Amino acid sequence: MKIVFLDFDGPILPAQSHETRRSLDRKAWPDSVEALNRITETTGAVIVISSNWRAQGLRKIMMLLASWGVTGKVAGMTPILFHKIDGRWNGAPRGEEIAGYLRGKKNVESFVILDDDRDMGELESHLIQTPFDAGLTEKDADLAIDMLTRPREVRLA
Repeated sequence: MKIVFLDFDGPILPAQSHETRRSLDRKAWPDSVEALNRITETTGAVIVISSNWRAQGLRKIMMLLASWGVTGKVAGMTPILFHKIDGRWNGAPRGEEIAGYLRGKKNVESFVILDDDRDMGELESHLIQTPFDAGLTEKDADLAIDMLTRPREVRLA
C-alpha cells in the first residue's frame, strides 16, 4: 500500500483560499486538488488524513474532500495524540501521530507527507513541505510521485 498523509491548511487550503472565502465556507484550491488527484491516480496511493480537521470525523472529512473534487480513496486518519508538559496537555508533533499510524500497518510499501509544517521528526525525509501561501503545486506532485514509486526506508523507534 502507498499512502499520502494529507494536511489541509497549506497543501490544499493555501492562504489564497483563506483570503477569498469566509473561514467556514473555505474550499480547496483547484490547482492543489488537481495536483493531489494526479498523485493518487498515478501511484494508486490512498489518502490518510493527518490534518487537525480530522477531529470532525472521518465521514464528514470524506464528504468534504469529495465536495472539493478530491478523487483519491481515503483510507483513514492518524491518531490524535497529546503529551502532558508542565501540567498542560499539548498536541503531539504531526510526525509522531503519523509514526503511530504506521506502527500499526504491515503492508505499507511507501508513503509521502504533504504538510506546510516541519514537525515530522524521524519521518522528515518523507515530507514535501508546501508553502502555506501557495499550496501543493505540480512540481510537488512530481516529487511525491517519485517518492511513492521509489520507496525510502524508514525505521520507527
